[in-house]
Amino acid sequence: MAAPPGITTAAETHSSSSGQLALALIVATVLGAGGGGFLGFTLTGDPSTAAKPGEPVPAESAAPKKSAEPADKGHGAQGHGGHGAAAPAEGAKDAPQAKMKLKELTPIVTNLASPETGWVRLQASIVYDSQAVPQPDILISQVTADIVAFLRTMTLASLEGSDGLRRLHEDLTDRAATRSEGHIQEVIIQALVVQ
Repeated sequence: MAAPPGITTAAETHSSSSGQLALALIVATVLGAGGGGFLGFTLTGDPSTAAKPGEPVPAESAAPKKSAEPADKGHGAQGHGGHGAAAPAEGAKDAPQAKMKLKELTPIVTNLASPETGWVRLQASIVYDSQAVPQPDILISQVTADIVAFLRTMTLASLEGSDGLRRLHEDLTDRAATRSEGHIQEVIIQALVVQ
C-alpha cells in the first residue's frame, strides 16, 4: 500500500538524512583540506622551493632571509665592541659564503687573581671561518694563550652566578674575535669549574 501524498515514510526520512550527513562530511573535508593547505603555505612559504622527501635542503632556503642592509644599532659600522668586519658591499652577495667550523680547545687550568689559592678549569670551543683561517692550530694556540692571560686577571667574585658566566662568555668571544681579526665568531663555554 502506498503512502498518501504529503506523508513521508521512515525509509525516505532515513535516505534524506544520510544524504545530508554525506554532504556535511564532504563540505567539512574540503574546508579542512583548504584550511590546512593555507596554513601550510603560510608557514612554509613558496612550495616550489620546499625540498622533497629524501632531497637535501637548498642552502638559500635553509637559512633565514637577511635584509639587504644590516640595521645599525648605534654601534657604528664595526658593530658591538668596535671590532669585526665592516658591512659587506653590494657586490659581496656573489662572494663565497663563510664555512663555519667548530674546534674544541684543550682544557685550560690556571689560577685566579683573587683569592690567590683559587683556580679555574675551562673547557671551551670556538666557532671560526675555516675558509679565512688556513692554519687554525696557530690561531687556536694564540687564542688559548689570550684566554689564560685573561682568566689570570679574574676574581672569584667576578665569575659567580649566571651574570658572571654571561660576562665571561662575552669577554672571551670579544678577545677571540679581536685576536682573529673577526674570523672567530664565538667562544662556547662547555664547562667551567672554579675553586
